Amino acid sequence: MLLKSEKRRALLQSAEPGSSLGRDAFIRLRKNKAAMASLFFLLFVALIACVTPWLAPYSYEGQNLDLGAVGPTGEHWLGTDTLGRDLLTRIMYGSRISLSVGLIATAVALGIGVLWGTCAGYFGGRIDALMMRTVDLLYALPFSILIILLTVVFGRSMLLLFLAIGAAEWLTMARIVRGQVLSIKRKDFIEAAVGMGLSPWQIMVRHIIPNVLGPVIVYTTLTIPSVILLESFLSFLGLGIQPPASSWGSLISGGVEVMEEYPGLIIYPGLMLSLTLFALNFLGDGLRDALDPRSSKD
Repeated sequence: MLLKSEKRRALLQSAEPGSSLGRDAFIRLRKNKAAMASLFFLLFVALIACVTPWLAPYSYEGQNLDLGAVGPTGEHWLGTDTLGRDLLTRIMYGSRISLSVGLIATAVALGIGVLWGTCAGYFGGRIDALMMRTVDLLYALPFSILIILLTVVFGRSMLLLFLAIGAAEWLTMARIVRGQVLSIKRKDFIEAAVGMGLSPWQIMVRHIIPNVLGPVIVYTTLTIPSVILLESFLSFLGLGIQPPASSWGSLISGGVEVMEEYPGLIIYPGLMLSLTLFALNFLGDGLRDALDPRSSKD
């Protein structure tokens, strides 16, 4: 018995330590240089947005220092707009709104889409058919026009804009989650949970949703740039963020009017918007590869 115990102890000591799926995914993500560079860039932009009130060259209320647009100077590093407001300050404050609409609207889409897709996939049958035909019907609506109508009817509130965009972006999320739920709801651990007497709500919250988070996280990183781009499009049309507030989209819209005389008014906010969208897409691709076990080939 002692000999067997010593052999068992020796085998346990010689065995390699286990590794979780999350740790393996992080190791794969860390090897992706483009995704890591994008992550650091996004963290830097988010940090700048958080400390903008203390870091910006001018306060948001005290920007009107000069009359007329000017190019870069020692006092205004990126120049000023047509009303004499410091462009660097407005870009920094615009990052707060553009990132906020991306995160809040995506959170709304995430909440609705995950709940809708989970219920449709788990219950199946007529409930699934009814819920997914509703999704198909909503897909046929022109959502840009729908959002425009919502902003016209209910006013141009910033919170309403966030909620309207989020409510328009949940359909694809619901389809993705439903497909994942259909693939796992007949697994042994789900059958065991049913046999233990857990309610459908408990099964969905404790067992199903945690097992579909991988694709959801990946699609979330791809939803944020589309939401930011949609807000920029609405601001470009004058239906998004209203003055005196500014987002990158509204800054681009203002720069279009004088782009021939002062191209910096459209180049600088457009560059920040483009870099952020590229970074989010690169990070989404990296997370997709990292969370897919089949991509791990050592």
